[in-house]
Amino acid sequence: MNAGAVLGLALMAGQDTLHLGPGTHPGPIVIDRPTVVFGSPGAVVRGPGRGSVVEIRAPGSVVRGIRIEGSGRDLGGDDAGVMVRADSVVLADLVIRDVLHGVYVRNAREVSLSRLDIAGPPGLPESETGNGIHLWSSRRVTIAESRIAHVRDGMFLEYADSVDVRDNRVDHVRFGLHYMFSHYNRFTRNVFTDNQAGAVVMNSNGVEMTDNVFAWNTGSRSYGLVLQTATAPVARGNLIVGNGIGVFFDNVIRGTFTGNVVAGNWLGLELFGNSEATRITDNAILANTFDASGGATAGAYTWCAGGRGNYWGAAAAGGYDLDGDGVLDVPHRATSPLAEVARRRSGLRLFLGSPAAAVLEWAERTFPVFRLAGAEDPCPLVAPPEPTMLARLPHAPAGAGGGRGAQGAAGAAVFAGGLALFAAARRRRHR
Repeated sequence: MNAGAVLGLALMAGQDTLHLGPGTHPGPIVIDRPTVVFGSPGAVVRGPGRGSVVEIRAPGSVVRGIRIEGSGRDLGGDDAGVMVRADSVVLADLVIRDVLHGVYVRNAREVSLSRLDIAGPPGLPESETGNGIHLWSSRRVTIAESRIAHVRDGMFLEYADSVDVRDNRVDHVRFGLHYMFSHYNRFTRNVFTDNQAGAVVMNSNGVEMTDNVFAWNTGSRSYGLVLQTATAPVARGNLIVGNGIGVFFDNVIRGTFTGNVVAGNWLGLELFGNSEATRITDNAILANTFDASGGATAGAYTWCAGGRGNYWGAAAAGGYDLDGDGVLDVPHRATSPLAEVARRRSGLRLFLGSPAAAVLEWAERTFPVFRLAGAEDPCPLVAPPEPTMLARLPHAPAGAGGGRGAQGAAGAAVFAGGLALFAAARRRRHR
């Protein structure tokens, strides 16, 4: 009798524990009564290339310590390595390969996903790929300490509330973390690199993002963090470095963006005027090709609270603080006319690193002619707020140049210079 038949008998007999030995065990497997399935090193469950490999229908089930591979590729059928249709399920220490979706959680509560290693086959067109972890209409799910790569979106949350996402690494996907109509969620200490966008928060309320790294998500229209039609999001203590566009604000209502480091991006902040009462203070924004575009609409953004604005490397390098209150004596215009031109005409970006462009930028700041409406910080800081992220600063991947495509090889040097400026400002602050 083969391993698949033994497994089927075990489940039908109602046993609550099943140990899979080394070797390949044919799937698919359907768990329809509470069962703990765990494997010895080398245990593999291989599906037939259609449907889901493991389907969990029984609350309280656990699957741990096995390799799962060989799902179908039917997007309409939501084929997955593991399909979860029950509450209080635990998945841990799984390697998932050659699947459409890695894990799909459908209409479930109190699910724990930890130490999952999910990767799709690289090189497939986006239309033929699924998500690493997909949550639909689910609540109180934890996703922790997992690695996801080469899928469509690393983690996709749709109508999924009260989800805790922490200590994961996601790379080489479209969006590292993607929220749609998902509320009161939080993600902490995750690292998103080499994606089209690190995290995208859309049509969602009360999302908290703390101590994450959004790095080297590169290309002329790639993003570290996207906030779009988001109400009361809170972004605090994040490191946003080496991206095409660091942070994108579009229709952000009562948002809070504070204590973050935005450095070495082509454009630090892209600010649409349809936001309302969104606070951007106590951040360190430096060594970007351009720091900001947009942001002039009255009431859209608050740049100063309690007498404190942001640390802008460009302002601090040539600014002065005669009264010694820690705030520069002249407001800082963060939006550059060149940034506005380059944002609309991407073909001009190749010329923006030229000496002539640098002279034009200096001349416009020194003797303003255009007076282009844009973001203006009335109380820019002399020194950066105490950083919380530098100890976990990621290095640019080989050949990335701190801004692949958009910034090219010069991006690494720009970012290195920004860090040096950051460190020098900290030393001045603590003298």
